[in-house]
Amino acid sequence: MSVLPGGREKLGHVPTNDFTATDAHGATAPATLYTGIVLYSAKDPEASAMLVADGLIAWTGPEDTAEMLHGDAERVDATGCLVTPGFVDAAASADGSAPAPSEEARAASLGIVLRLPGPTGTREGVRVVAPVSESADYLDLLADGTPLAFGSAGDPAAKDPWDWVRGAARTSPAAQRISDRAAFLAASRGGQRVAGHRHPGTLRTGLEATFVVWEPWDLTVRSHAERVEHWSTDPRSRTPLLPDLDQGSPRALRTVVDGRIVHDRLAQDGA
Repeated sequence: MSVLPGGREKLGHVPTNDFTATDAHGATAPATLYTGIVLYSAKDPEASAMLVADGLIAWTGPEDTAEMLHGDAERVDATGCLVTPGFVDAAASADGSAPAPSEEARAASLGIVLRLPGPTGTREGVRVVAPVSESADYLDLLADGTPLAFGSAGDPAAKDPWDWVRGAARTSPAAQRISDRAAFLAASRGGQRVAGHRHPGTLRTGLEATFVVWEPWDLTVRSHAERVEHWSTDPRSRTPLLPDLDQGSPRALRTVVDGRIVHDRLAQDGA
């Protein structure tokens, strides 16, 4: 059993290198049950456990039920960790060239599960913006029904995708700021749309198991307007929680793409 920071026990030993959970024939890892989590889900916001099997999110629900139904699965105690969809860099290069494969590991370590070639601008009916280096009328665009997607534009200073969220929700002109959740959706689901993938924006059963496990962090719900702030951690609101970005950016402890582990920090004993 591996234990993530925030758990009740010491971290179990895991190889120190990043790896993909496949065997010699390329098969996905055995069924894995994550427990103690906070799931970014509008459909099942009170879920504290998630089963990953055959490359899919196979089940979500209460931890005590998980132990009865899926007790034979490999278990990861991720107590206190937030599990979200991964970020998508919808503008991974400023000139439209293909992103360098050598950057894949670094991107995965930051919670980025997909990088798309192409600059900012309008693509596939989506307005692609680099919030760290560009400005945009975010609130007006959303009010007009324009889908948004975020990216780095190949700028090393924009490598942290949480900075994309901050750029649209915290540091842009106050009159055009959007909620943290709207910014997160643009930084995750928006890029999937540019890639031609349909995604609900939150995690639920039946989806491909592409997600990020983030270190334990203070979680909140925050509106777009400074004059109308709303903070809530009540799952009955069915509004998924996000990290409090005023405290910095959480670390990606595990990044999974289609059931394959592409980045892992579980071996960092005492992290």
